[in-house]
Amino acid sequence: SSGINAEYGYTFAVDPRTNKAEVKKAVEFIFDVKVEKVNIIRKDKQKAKLGRSEGFTNIIKKAIVKLAKGEINIYPDEVSEASNKTSKNEEKVMSEAEKRAAEKIASKAKEKAKEKESKKPEPKKEESKEKEQKNNSENFKKTEEK
Repeated sequence: SSGINAEYGYTFAVDPRTNKAEVKKAVEFIFDVKVEKVNIIRKDKQKAKLGRSEGFTNIIKKAIVKLAKGEINIYPDEVSEASNKTSKNEEKVMSEAEKRAAEKIASKAKEKAKEKESKKPEPKKEESKEKEQKNNSENFKKTEEK
């Protein structure tokens, strides 16, 4: 992400298939901030030449995100250096954001795992397995006799 400006917001390069709702949800989830508005700019591919070969440039999509309040701490090292904190505190600033994101991802993964477990069919009873084995052996014997 780049282009930090309080008036216009934060600029992110995003996948060309994403939409405003996905960008808003992702920024709120990752940076733990409230998004007020999202604008999207799409630059289509253009013809390009390099010597004799011709081709196209890549499609570029940018999302400009304006926050309701607060700010995104993209460079925690610079912020902590400016406030003259010790190196231990700098590591804590980075690790706290990473821990929050990891906890959120882990909780989502646990929820999905619980949903999958609840949707699994019940295993067959041993009695029905034994009956199937007997039927299979009887069918095999009948085919041998023929």
